[in-house]
Amino acid sequence: MEATLLEWIGTIALASYFPVITFSFFKFRLARKQEELLILGERLQEASEQGGFDFKKNLNKEFAPGDYVLPLVFVTVITFLGMFLLLMGWTLYDPDSEGHVRSILWSGSAFWEMEPEIAEEKRGLAVVAFALLGSFLTAAQYIYRRYATVDLTPSNFFSVGIRMILSMVIALMISYLLSAELLSVSGETILILAFLTGVFPERGFKLLLSKVKQFQLRGDETAKNYSLDMIEGMNEMHKIRLNEVGVDNVQNLAQFDFLILVIKTPFPIRLLQDWVAQAKLIMEFQDDYKSLQKAGIRTILDFWDACEGKNARIKEIAAVTGVNELSIEVNFQNTIKDRSVALIKHFRD
Repeated sequence: MEATLLEWIGTIALASYFPVITFSFFKFRLARKQEELLILGERLQEASEQGGFDFKKNLNKEFAPGDYVLPLVFVTVITFLGMFLLLMGWTLYDPDSEGHVRSILWSGSAFWEMEPEIAEEKRGLAVVAFALLGSFLTAAQYIYRRYATVDLTPSNFFSVGIRMILSMVIALMISYLLSAELLSVSGETILILAFLTGVFPERGFKLLLSKVKQFQLRGDETAKNYSLDMIEGMNEMHKIRLNEVGVDNVQNLAQFDFLILVIKTPFPIRLLQDWVAQAKLIMEFQDDYKSLQKAGIRTILDFWDACEGKNARIKEIAAVTGVNELSIEVNFQNTIKDRSVALIKHFRD
């Protein structure tokens, strides 16, 4: 009885995470932000004869509490169902017996191995529960970061909710794939894979594509798609935030309007400038960009500085890196003509 009560408390407590942090956001973080902006507004008004900007009114418009109701209900229901399966899933099968394996979280593969007649169904349930645990922990970290930077919007909750659903489905498909290929994988390994799929659903999806030949493109049909993982300093949280504004890969990052990135994301300008500069170097040199690091060139701005007004440097860079001299010359001309590169150079200088 006590164990069941604790499981219910754990389920409700974990499912309450998103509503509680949103309440805290409006009660404390946003109020503090309003105070800071009001002080800033007063100083700006004192320094200018023109009327001040109504920060409080615009902040209230940007973060309207009513906009959060539907996305909060959406993500909370998903979290509750997942935590119910993880901690209380045993009640769907054997709620009255004592001494049997119970919680999926604590019993692991024993949850389904003790009942061979329904083992497949219970294994699928365990896979879904562990995938949601992984995605929930990632979502909790992500939402807290947005809370700390006063950048918590309704779309964030829809984003993490959809990510949870996606990770559960992908993890389940991977478990089916392992069964279909008759691989001798232990139950604990399957649950670990499910958990990691919850944390990294994109990698799980790539694994599925690599295993199903019908969805593999021929060599002449593929186009290079450089992942954001190639950008130094980029982690999963950063990638999720950039995905929300339409930046899914290195090409998107290189071509995206830099000023829009500054406005729509909470990242410091200097950090965004470094990421975009790295992306632009990758897009100019493709697979040769790593060779440029031998000459100390890690961004497009480093490349500009190294070549500008120094024709001899182009030959030296070609000699050190092994990159074709003509390619370096052409890419340098492209770089100095690119107004977006000039913009991030302006921000740096």
